[in-house]
Amino acid sequence: MNDQSKYEETKENNKQKLVRNEFLYHGKSDGKYDFPIIKKQNIDISKIKFLSYCDTTPNDADNRDKTVHFFTHDWKFDKVYDDAEKEADKLSGYYCLLSPDFSLFTDMPLALQIESVFKNRWCGAYWQSKGLRVIPTVAWGDERTFDFCFDGIEEGSIVAVSTYYRENCEHDFMPGYNAMLKKIKPSVIICYDEPFDSMRGNIISFLPTTYEWTKNLSPEDFARFQWEKHHKNIMGLDPSQFRYFRYEDPHAKIDIKPCAVCGRPVAIDKFGIGECSCGWIQNPQVTDPDEVMYPNLTSLNKAKNLYFAGKKITPDFESFVDALYMYSEMLFKYDGVTYEVFIRQDEVIVFCSENMQQEYDSREKFMAFASIGGVLLKDLWSGVTEPSYMY
Repeated sequence: MNDQSKYEETKENNKQKLVRNEFLYHGKSDGKYDFPIIKKQNIDISKIKFLSYCDTTPNDADNRDKTVHFFTHDWKFDKVYDDAEKEADKLSGYYCLLSPDFSLFTDMPLALQIESVFKNRWCGAYWQSKGLRVIPTVAWGDERTFDFCFDGIEEGSIVAVSTYYRENCEHDFMPGYNAMLKKIKPSVIICYDEPFDSMRGNIISFLPTTYEWTKNLSPEDFARFQWEKHHKNIMGLDPSQFRYFRYEDPHAKIDIKPCAVCGRPVAIDKFGIGECSCGWIQNPQVTDPDEVMYPNLTSLNKAKNLYFAGKKITPDFESFVDALYMYSEMLFKYDGVTYEVFIRQDEVIVFCSENMQQEYDSREKFMAFASIGGVLLKDLWSGVTEPSYMY
């Protein structure tokens, strides 16, 4: 090959690395952002034994039976996208691959979150084109990402999710998880670390590879490890109680910000969360003042209207239903009885207590016909107490 031919080949290869359009046509892409599709595959779940990408090596004969995961820092595995051909060759020696878990942090620009999902799907589709087994890893940010973060995965697929280092983040995790169930309807959900109690579906959990050493602990010591793991993000504990984890109070107040409703100073934690005496909870994720966003039960604008009218910041019936569609599971009390409202996987709204259950196939029907003791819920809503998200 002469120098000109080598130049043209290099130029073409570099162009292809830039455009990444291998899966754009012929039914190989999905959604408004043209994400490559990771095809549904028959994979023997009983054969899955995890190996971190960080521990992979070329010609790794000792670990050919392992499934490679990417639940680590992005910078440690960026090259599976940047140097795809070389990395695919290295990874081809393993039993199965999870698609890489590129981050979707809620404080990232939305454009970068879209890019993270594209890279996840592109790598998975590329590996499948090389004849490799791939399980799509599903991740999400806030509710804005629900519009695209489940695209590029076939309905009924085996999927992987991670609760690793999210022991006390169930309320943030569950809206996206429930949205994933509705969109993908996975046949199996591989959960990296322990699943939350409220997670539904055919879930198979795996101990994180960083905790493999705990298999050698005595039952008493393992119980201690489990306690620390579930309490390391709980506020107000004594650091001397912790042997296996470094404890730092995650909700220690580190700054002062003016309340978005009343303007009073509010002490906030490292996440920007803090509760004001007016009843509003500061949340930096609130981007639309007319939308309900956890942990509040009203929109910012409705909260302002209530506050400046001298009223308590509490949700009206419409706001409660908005919160239900954002979070999927809600509670309230009426006349001393606790009622649950949740959205099932088939999108039916279930309204129930210990002694009754009603089901509605649309938001409009629930708001129009839900009742307690023959009285419409919308008419007795002023008597409702303790409306909240279901924890």
